[in-house]
Amino acid sequence: MLNLYNKINPSSIFKFLIFIWILSIPFKNAVFQISIVLISIFFLYHLLKTRSFNILFDNLKETKNLFIGFSFIIFAMILSNLLNPEFLDKKSWHTIFSFIFRYGLILIILAYFYRLDFFKKKDIIVVTLFSFFFLLLTGVYQIIQEPNIVMGEGIKGTLNNRNAFGLMMGMGFVTSFYLLNYKRNFGLVLLLLFSFFMIFSFSRSSWVASSFSFIILLALNYKNIKISHIVYFSFFMIFLALLYFSFDSFQHRFEQLLNGNSSNRTTIWLYTIEFIKEKIFFGYGLNSFKNLPNDFLNQFPDPHNSILEILLYTGLFGLISCVFTIFIVLKKIYDSKNFILFPIATYFIVVTQFDFGAYGSKELLSFLTIFVFFVYADSFRKTV
Repeated sequence: MLNLYNKINPSSIFKFLIFIWILSIPFKNAVFQISIVLISIFFLYHLLKTRSFNILFDNLKETKNLFIGFSFIIFAMILSNLLNPEFLDKKSWHTIFSFIFRYGLILIILAYFYRLDFFKKKDIIVVTLFSFFFLLLTGVYQIIQEPNIVMGEGIKGTLNNRNAFGLMMGMGFVTSFYLLNYKRNFGLVLLLLFSFFMIFSFSRSSWVASSFSFIILLALNYKNIKISHIVYFSFFMIFLALLYFSFDSFQHRFEQLLNGNSSNRTTIWLYTIEFIKEKIFFGYGLNSFKNLPNDFLNQFPDPHNSILEILLYTGLFGLISCVFTIFIVLKKIYDSKNFILFPIATYFIVVTQFDFGAYGSKELLSFLTIFVFFVYADSFRKTV
C-alpha cells in the first residue's frame, strides 16, 4: 500500500478503501475486517507522513460533546465487564475493542480525510446506496432461485436471516429520502425497490421503523408539500396497496403486526427486566445474555430491545451515557438545520426497539457511524 501511495493519488486510494468497506458492511466476511485494517493503516501513514495533527484537534473541538459521550459509553462497558467476570462471554472484551476501532476510529478517519477534501458527501451517499442495492440484487437472485420465498419465510438474500436483510432494505429506503430533493424520479424508483424487498423480508421491525421515518419526513416538510409530491405519494400508496392485496403472505404478516404478535419478544422483555432489577446500576457486562441463569432466555441471542440491552449489559450508567450521546447527535441535527437526517435517526432508534443490539450489531453500528459523520460533516469542511 505504501508503494501505491507514492504512485497513485492518495485520495483515490482512500476512496477505493472506503468503497470496499461500505460495500462489505452488510455481509459477514473477512473483507469487512481487512478493509478496516487497511483504512486504519492508510490513515496512520498519512498522519505521520504529513504530521497533520492539527486536523485531529480541530475535529475534536467540533465534536467534543460527542467525544465525551462516546468515552462514557466505553467506560461504562469496561466497568460493567470488570464488575461481572462470572457472566462474561468470550467476546465480551473483544466487543469493546471492536466498538472503539470499528466505529470510533472510523469516524475520526472519515472526519480527517473529509477536512482534507479527499472525498465529498455525495461519494459516501452513492456508495452507501450501492451497497444496499448490491444486497438487493442478492434478494433478486434468491427470488429467481426460490420464487415461493415471497409466499413463505421471506427474502434474506445472502444473509443468514430475514431481519438483517430487512434492516438493510429499510436503511436503503430511508437513505433514498436524501435523493428526493435532487434526483426525484431516481429516488422514487429506489424507494419502490427497497420497499418491495423490505416488505417481503417480512421483517416487521423494519416496517415499523420505516413507517415512522416516513411520517417524520412528511411532518417536517408539510409546509413544502406540492401537487407533485401528492402525486408521488399517491403512486407510492397505490403500489403498497397492490402488493398487499396481491400477496396473502404480506397480509398475514401485517395482521400479525396489528394483532401484537411479538414472536416471543414480550416474554423476552419481561424476563430481561427481572434480571435488570438485580443489577440496575452497572448491569451484567457485555454479551452476558446467554450466560444468565434462565433457560428460556438462553434460547435467544439478545433481548431484542436496545434500551433493555443497554440496561442489562451496562446498567443505568450505560443508559445515561447512551442517551446523552444520542441527545448530542439529535441536537446537532437541529442546530445545523439538517432536518433530512431526522427521519434516518428515527429509523435507527425505532428499529432497535425490536431487533439488533446496541453494542454488537456490526451492520447497524457501521451505518450509524456513517450517519453520525453526516451529522457533523459540515463542521469538518473548514479548509486547513
